[in-house]
Amino acid sequence: MKRYHVGIFLELPLDVGGGFQQSLTDIMWMRDWARTADIDVTMFTTLPENVAILADLGVNSVYLKLGWLDRLFLFLKYSGAFDLLQYTMRVCAPFEKKLIRAGIDIVYFTTTSNWNLVLYKLPFIITIFDGCFRDSPEFDEVREFAQFERRDIVWRSAATKAAVVVTNADELVDMLCRRYAMERDHAVCIPFSPSFYVSRTGAPDQAADTSILMKYGIEPGYLFYPAQFWSHKNHATVLLAMRLLWDRGERHRLVLCGSDRGARAAFEELVAQHGLGDCVHILGFVPSAELGALYRGASALVMATYFGPTNLPPLEAWAVGTPVIYPEAFQAQAGDAAILFDYDDPASLAKAIVKVGSAEERTRLAVAGKQRLASCAERIDEGHQQLARHLMRLRYRRYPQIY
Repeated sequence: MKRYHVGIFLELPLDVGGGFQQSLTDIMWMRDWARTADIDVTMFTTLPENVAILADLGVNSVYLKLGWLDRLFLFLKYSGAFDLLQYTMRVCAPFEKKLIRAGIDIVYFTTTSNWNLVLYKLPFIITIFDGCFRDSPEFDEVREFAQFERRDIVWRSAATKAAVVVTNADELVDMLCRRYAMERDHAVCIPFSPSFYVSRTGAPDQAADTSILMKYGIEPGYLFYPAQFWSHKNHATVLLAMRLLWDRGERHRLVLCGSDRGARAAFEELVAQHGLGDCVHILGFVPSAELGALYRGASALVMATYFGPTNLPPLEAWAVGTPVIYPEAFQAQAGDAAILFDYDDPASLAKAIVKVGSAEERTRLAVAGKQRLASCAERIDEGHQQLARHLMRLRYRRYPQIY
């Protein structure tokens, strides 16, 4: 009897940050659970460099090369008329044929992949981290070059056609049901968890941490914001809050890491305009293995992003005991484990930065952060159990038998 075969699909590069780290967490859970459930799993990635990264974590993977014909099918699938042609000709996309030849029964997308559009025969599970292109359409990265329209097509297909939709927050489930008429019982909520690289057990190596900080020419006690340079990451509010504090005689240092997605030059101009070049350290992309040291060396994580409702850095800061300053719009994720501020008000953030300097407040935040992580861990376990039940149900429907 053929075993049920799940094909996990990873198309993100390492430098996208949180999305890649959460995909790794989901992949490793699926690998370990499948061994206990008599289910086969094959990991596919479209990036050859990911094969080595996964191998270092003990995950075998297959490089799935996508050619021009694959991309032509994907391009045409954005047109509703092509669906009729595909139905008439009974033709599958090359992408799907490759998965069928590999014996895959269901595809598990670890992100909101647009490749779900080309699946004609295979059912799929898909992950939806947010719907921020609808929440905040004013940002270039979700509006230019028909980005908004294309995302809306992908999200609609993902929410309504998927056998299971994995989200990271109850608010996302509500949003998908409201905007796209998703069936609520198809949704599974699995909150974010700290990345493997930051949350690994064992006492931190202080000498190694010091070496990493020296490598970047920084000393402990800085404000830390790990985020790619998109406009929605709102680096400007952090800088303007520092300027307000500078004018009051309070000097803070800011350390930023993350790839440039088009907004770095404008931010650097703002730094120069306010004369804060000596206080801002931009590290660029940082290897995942070094992030733990950067979190531990920080006086606080300052995250000013407009996109939510959940983000990975607060959990990673909680994991190492670093205080968190976070937008009040995302209080549902933070609870009482962060100092909240208005992400459109530098003065609000400046007050939060001053408040985090209190030893009493830092102690309270460290305890609350650990409690928040424990609560998230319980929700993650519940979500994984729910996803496992869905997979067992889908397995039976594919291969009915007594298990």
